[in-house]
Amino acid sequence: QQSGPSPTTVRRMQVVDLARSIPLGVLMPLEQSVLLTIALKRFDAPGPVKGLIAAAGGFGLLLSPFVTSLARRTHRPAMVVASVLSTIGAFGFVLAASGSLATLTIGAIVGLASMNAIVPLMTVTYQRNFPTSERGKRVGWGLAVKVAVAAVVALLMGSLLKRHLNSWWLVVLCGAFASVVMAFLQLQMPSDSLDHVEGRRNRPWPHFDLLKSDRQLSLTLGAWMLMGFGNLMLLPLRVEYLAQPKYGIVADAGKITLLTVAIPSVVRLLTMPLFGAVFDRMSFFAARIVVNLFFAVYIAAFFTGTSDAGLVFGAVALGVGSAGGDLMWSLWVTKFAPSDRVADYMGLHTFFTGVRAVGAPMLAFAVITKLPLGTVAVIAALLMVAASLVLVPEARAERARRRNGPAAAR
Repeated sequence: QQSGPSPTTVRRMQVVDLARSIPLGVLMPLEQSVLLTIALKRFDAPGPVKGLIAAAGGFGLLLSPFVTSLARRTHRPAMVVASVLSTIGAFGFVLAASGSLATLTIGAIVGLASMNAIVPLMTVTYQRNFPTSERGKRVGWGLAVKVAVAAVVALLMGSLLKRHLNSWWLVVLCGAFASVVMAFLQLQMPSDSLDHVEGRRNRPWPHFDLLKSDRQLSLTLGAWMLMGFGNLMLLPLRVEYLAQPKYGIVADAGKITLLTVAIPSVVRLLTMPLFGAVFDRMSFFAARIVVNLFFAVYIAAFFTGTSDAGLVFGAVALGVGSAGGDLMWSLWVTKFAPSDRVADYMGLHTFFTGVRAVGAPMLAFAVITKLPLGTVAVIAALLMVAASLVLVPEARAERARRRNGPAAAR
């Protein structure tokens, strides 16, 4: 690992990762709003069911440390394990398309959880196959392809649901096909088994001991919990806000997918190269604070009125914030973790992401029965501001270390 991956390996990884980003782009609208829109528009799902569908991907993040442990225990290449999970996800989407609200809910959880459970394995694969100085840029290219595909697919899915709501199952089967393609492409990625960590048992639960031994990790995870909880509370409520008559918008499926997926995806596509360069060159903590503020602006614009201008402006701000958030969420541990512990750091990170990804939507749909949606939005925005304030001292320290050179970092 000292000399870095060979040019041939980097090229192969880049090509396959760009190809894999296409089926990921198909799955992205399903996760973000389409499955929830189907549950609401076609089945008039109750709050707890909507919460479960919104939290589906979070269950996979909760399971990711177990997946990492399994991959290490079996000594199978990381992407072989990822391919098996993507195949299981395809069966989940087939079940989701079978016709009832119950099977839609269970299948959505299986399909989206399988997709998200492989995140630490992907992070390790990026670390091993992309050089450090170019990692943000190269992963950013794949993310740009993903969001470009997502923007187009979201419009097509929204248009189909608007015209032929009873054909919703065709939309869900697209997720099954995308999962099969993704399983095949993951097998084409250069991949090795995970490193054994000397002196440590391989265990299925997250490495919570890292929180005590690495102050920077615990601080960053704490800030991410505040920011992520606020964001994930509101993401599913965008559909609720746009669709339910009591909020005064009553958008159809086409407008919902336009505002929740298509516009943010186009903006993410346009700003992703910028954030790729930012990740490789700028202070991580300062960049994270900027991204948090974009999320706060999106909340203020999107949830404080019913005008199309405010909704579009909020969707644009969300797209900018998501461009930076996606890249930093996927790669930040590679800046801090020892090379043989990237999977463990990422497993801990994805576990806590899963906690909030499951808890926040469930809480959100419970809270809006007691509080006005505007109040919930204000609470979420305050959480994001608090997350930024937590990181300010670390951003200043990191800037001082950069200014004073390697000697200051000891």
